[in-house]
Formats: sequence, C-alpha cells, structure tokens
Amino acid sequence: MAMKRFPLTSANSYSSKYRPGEKLYATLELNQVAFPKTGMVVSQTPLGAEFTLEAPCENGMWVVADKAAGVIASPAAATDKPIGIVYTTEKEYDIFHYGLQTFGRKITGDYPRVGLLGIGDTVTTNCLQYDDTEFKAVTTGDNQKTAEEALIDALKAIDTTPLYVVPGVAADGTTTSKAVPKITATKPNSGIYAKVVKFYTVPNGEPGVKYQVISL
Repeated sequence: MAMKRFPLTSANSYSSKYRPGEKLYATLELNQVAFPKTGMVVSQTPLGAEFTLEAPCENGMWVVADKAAGVIASPAAATDKPIGIVYTTEKEYDIFHYGLQTFGRKITGDYPRVGLLGIGDTVTTNCLQYDDTEFKAVTTGDNQKTAEEALIDALKAIDTTPLYVVPGVAADGTTTSKAVPKITATKPNSGIYAKVVKFYTVPNGEPGVKYQVISL
C-alpha cells in the first residue's frame, strides 16, 4: 500500500512562477458547518510533537482535539472523539508567502483553530490522501493512466459509485500524514466518515472535493 496526497497544484500562484519546488499546503472552504455558531471550537490546545516544519498542521486535517490530554493529535482510531477539522485563518507571512496554498506552518506548540465536526457538516478541501492500490494506475493497453488520474475518474463517477472520506492512515515516510483524511470506495460500518458530494475546486481554483459528514 502506498498512500499519496491529493494533487496540490499552483498553476496561478506566485510560488509556482518564482519559487519552484516550494512546498504547498492544503486549503479549506467551510460550506455549511455548525461549529462557528454553536461555539464547538477548540483554539487553546497546542499541537503535539508529530507536527514539524517538514510535516506541519494544515487546514482541512482531521485531528483529535483532546483538552484532557493537553495536545492536538492525529486520530488514533475511527472511534476517537472529539474529532475536529483544522480551519485556522490564513495569513500573509511576507511578500513571498501569500495566498491559501502557502499556509500551513503550524507546528508543535502552536495553537490551531479546530472546529468539532457534526453530522451534516459540509466542506470543500484538497486536504486528502488516497491509496494507489485502490485507485490503481493502468500501465498497459490503449487507456493507460496514473493512479492520480484513476482517482479523478472515480471522483467524476460518484453518481453511480459513491466515495467516502475516513480518518487517515499512518504516515509511510513519504508524503502522507495520519491527520490527512483518506478517500475510499469502501463504506465504513462505524466511526466518523463523510460522503463525497462533488469533485469541485477550493477557493483558489485548485482541484478539491466537497464532502458531507455522515457519521460520528
């Protein structure tokens, strides 16, 4: 199994033109969520040791906002509660780092803003990962495609074959984090999961996925 991040692009960004190779981060749009109105927001609990400069906290991550433990961490299991989504306000760091996709430098000891998820909450994000043994590349024949293209094809076909979003899996040492939710075609039997609503775009025009929380 090889976990891969949902494609993060920078076709119209300053960094793509003048800072090639600069790391980009996921973005998030809150479409319809309850936590800003209900006050179910955690903002005074620091990030745990897993969030580093090499693997910082990003908007759209699912995390366990456990005040009793005193840290925010990746979900240990699908049944962990309370699970929230990171939605820290984007900011301009300097003239070289601006816009949604350059946000993401929250690390150990920093305080992100986390909204506790509820049934029916709907967001659009590119903070996602997928398994390239589930969405497989085709390397022979006339219709060859990459694993990323196989994922995009599956997202375009959700009217007939639904897709779901579940807690992420452990980092494999390359590009994934357990706090990054995972897209899968397998419907969970329990725990927190969401259903993909639409293959869409995030606010800066990059590819994204709209999903709705179905179960907690």
